[in-house]
Amino acid sequence: MAAETALVELLVVSDDACALDDGRPLDWSTAVLNPERILGGWVAAWRDETRRLHLARDPLGTRSMYWGRRADGEVVFGTRLHDVLRAGVRGPLNPAALVSYLSCAYVPGEATLVQGISAVPPGVELVFDGAGPPRRRVFDTLPASPATFGDEASLRPELRDTLSRTVERMLPDTPLAAFLSGGIDSSLVVALAQRSRPVHALSIAFGPPHRDEVEWSTLVARHCGATHEVVIVSPEDVRRLFDPTVAALSEPNGDPLTVPNWMLFEAAARLERRVVLNGEGGDPCFGGPKNAPLLLSEIYGAAFAPEEHDVRERAYLRAHQKLWDDLDAALEPALRAPEVRDEVVSWVRPWLEDARWPSFLDRLMALNVVWKGAGHILPKVEHLGDVHGVRARSPLFDRDVVRLAFRVPPDLKRNGSVEKHLLKASVDDLLPASVLERPKSGMMVPVEAWFQGPLEAFARERLMDGLAPRGIVRRVWLERLLDRRLGGLRPRRGVKIWLLLTLESWLRQVYDAR
Repeated sequence: MAAETALVELLVVSDDACALDDGRPLDWSTAVLNPERILGGWVAAWRDETRRLHLARDPLGTRSMYWGRRADGEVVFGTRLHDVLRAGVRGPLNPAALVSYLSCAYVPGEATLVQGISAVPPGVELVFDGAGPPRRRVFDTLPASPATFGDEASLRPELRDTLSRTVERMLPDTPLAAFLSGGIDSSLVVALAQRSRPVHALSIAFGPPHRDEVEWSTLVARHCGATHEVVIVSPEDVRRLFDPTVAALSEPNGDPLTVPNWMLFEAAARLERRVVLNGEGGDPCFGGPKNAPLLLSEIYGAAFAPEEHDVRERAYLRAHQKLWDDLDAALEPALRAPEVRDEVVSWVRPWLEDARWPSFLDRLMALNVVWKGAGHILPKVEHLGDVHGVRARSPLFDRDVVRLAFRVPPDLKRNGSVEKHLLKASVDDLLPASVLERPKSGMMVPVEAWFQGPLEAFARERLMDGLAPRGIVRRVWLERLLDRRLGGLRPRRGVKIWLLLTLESWLRQVYDAR
């Protein structure tokens, strides 16, 4: 993309593990004029020779930026939503964004929970010229499916080489840590990093009697030769750290792993590890298990719900297993209007109809990279790391890895019942066979047990005294949730309580503190 005007004032750069893709030294005063050449995570703000403001964000959304207009018309921006609120932008809560958060545990795309504040989209440069909406220049888009896919014999070594180069580029000059769950994604990152640099692997557990993945993370650490530390997360830790964790997030993130992530970053900071690698990105990019319900819905959805419009879009929202199916019962009347839900559905639709990807799996991949990656996963580790002075780096969400993933045919992402087939094959010499062959189980935070025991009073007080009076969620539904009277085969009560506790804490600490 050729620059239209010269940069005269560089206002903000927030970057990490960046380099130019042609090997030249990175000079931000010229690099932002050709942002498609920049590898790594970054956001930047600058003024050109006509004093127009430019805001831009890296193509994967690794770093965050928000903007809004004050009552006097001035554009303000910052790397956290808090910055824009505190600069004087005022607005009511966004109903569609609230529904999205309650359905997905995050707000995707440009919308935020506050009307009048927007996120800068990944791979977009916004140019502000006057009082109207900013002009957009898209400098990077997700690649379309190729006319002819490569085969496993050629793609397997190419993926291995790309993974190796990406991990190597992300290694710091300082001592290194990595989050290790024992699953394939974090394990391959640790294995590749350990080939070049000693890695201190950090894992989480929840103490007896709760299930954890320590058996697997210990196996991987020993196999690779990494040192290994297990951080135990207790209910008292959750009570103590819940508000600080939510306050650190730019937008509310309803994932129960937020407090455990805080504690992992805290451990890394204590060890003076200023960079932590993670395995985020393997599932969205390479055909992880969470795609399976959507693939089944694509085959059978119309047969089981012939009267429902937008079957695929609603199935995607439903697959997050949060409050999509509870909205009518849970929400106050003002938020139950069909047009509010339809707006959220309309955000999904373009991705599932995009002709750039003939395969439904690849359309899901694109949606998950942009929604879950840039709106959920990457901001979580970005902001929780930043508060501890630690940079989170996600090799599997790097630009070159993601671009290659779009060239992998669907049957090499999911080969029958085998998830992430090509990814596993590309590193099968680095990891134990038992790790490669085990099905994904995920890190199950024991929220069900906690909210029936040591954290029950904490949840009841926060939801009934803090959230219920806000006119968002009906008090009678909250009582049913807390009293374990929700119906369904899998009410997922603990996950829903965590989701709502996060919303209450964010509204109280961030939105009310404007």
